[in-house]
Amino acid sequence: MVSDSKRRIEVAAAGLLARHGYHGFGLKKLSEAAGLPYGSIYHHFPGGKEEIAVSAITGTGVLVGRMIRQAPGDVFGTAATLFDFMAAKLADTGWTDGCPVGTPALDGGSDVEAVRAACVSAFEAMAHGFAEMLTELGMAPGEARELATTVVAAYEGATILARVRRTDEPLHTVSSAMARLIRLSLAEAAAAEANSP
Repeated sequence: MVSDSKRRIEVAAAGLLARHGYHGFGLKKLSEAAGLPYGSIYHHFPGGKEEIAVSAITGTGVLVGRMIRQAPGDVFGTAATLFDFMAAKLADTGWTDGCPVGTPALDGGSDVEAVRAACVSAFEAMAHGFAEMLTELGMAPGEARELATTVVAAYEGATILARVRRTDEPLHTVSSAMARLIRLSLAEAAAAEANSP
């Protein structure tokens, strides 16, 4: 069972990582954001900043992947919700808070191996959630993984464009494009299944 204080640290860290990346957030800012004494952070995370970042990034990937997998089979609604969530988040934060996985992946992901590995794991969890849903809808596993990777990559790219342009237009544009791609891919999978001996 994760303690309330530890959970507060992870949530605050995810927020700071989304805004500042790995190199841009410090433990003093984290202590303030979590509303906990500085010493409490090392009590829960003796490995310091790196351990906290890995925990927050991994936790984000697991949470999003689980949310995707638990959606009631509506891959279109699930994908749209993901893009809409980020559009609202960016607008609400003045275009400063991106993805708690994508932002540190760009800032620190290649410098610190544990952070890079956590980003890989988080992206995989997100893609796996979509791939499972697509497989359940009749797509071959390999094609489902490719399409799921495409959706996650498009989401992250649209998030970056929206953040730097300070408009949610890229997220809505890419969301619509992903819906068309998913629909076409599912139709092709159904046609291939119908034509198979």
